[in-house]
Amino acid sequence: MLLTPKNHFTEDIVRARDLVAHARTLPPGILQDDVQRAAWMMAVGACDAYFSDAYADLISRALRAKDLEPAIGIPDRLNNLKVPVTAILREARGGWRWRMAARELMEDQNVLSLEKIRALFNHFFRKGHKLLNQDTIGSWILHRDAKSRLFGLTATRYRALLPVDKADAKKASLEQFEEHFNGIFQRRHDCIHNCDRPRVALQTISLVTVEKTTADIEFLVCRCHEALVDEFPEYLRTLRFGASTRNQVCQ
Repeated sequence: MLLTPKNHFTEDIVRARDLVAHARTLPPGILQDDVQRAAWMMAVGACDAYFSDAYADLISRALRAKDLEPAIGIPDRLNNLKVPVTAILREARGGWRWRMAARELMEDQNVLSLEKIRALFNHFFRKGHKLLNQDTIGSWILHRDAKSRLFGLTATRYRALLPVDKADAKKASLEQFEEHFNGIFQRRHDCIHNCDRPRVALQTISLVTVEKTTADIEFLVCRCHEALVDEFPEYLRTLRFGASTRNQVCQ
């Protein structure tokens, strides 16, 4: 499940890193900086593509489950999807029809804010389980790949906190995390829409900053991917789809 979106992301993030490696071979100057900007845009584009494709993937699997067990009720959000008529008429077999329909739903959208990611994917979580909230951030702070720049504190410092202080720490860390990625996504917007000149002067950029940004994007996507893979089968189970259906649509 979600193998294609994840594999494509992995390939695309390598392309971003290859651009950074190429930039290192260039003399300092505008050309080197612009290759770094291209790497930034590639990395954020890889993130956007992953979440768009992952959403289409999960929608198609949910619709496929409904196709296999028509008597099972599904949430209004799925019932009210504006699936293109061409998808209904399409003669493709199995889940391919629904996959193409879901991709068409996302064709003109981007997923470049944590709020948008929540809005799309929390639908596929069980009650009491959400993506990118204070409960999520607690485990992410402790992850082996976590960096203090993402959360404003280290795993060691977080572990040392008293239980009564951890709630405030998680709240502050989530705010830091959101602010950090808002800046990453905004910089991509600046590069694409005004050549990285949001005001008068061209913004400075460095290889170290681009390398860290690429690593941070990979951290976000990988943690979300793990959560989605774990949670989606449980989501189908709570809707009362049978084990056979879950096995078919989640393989």
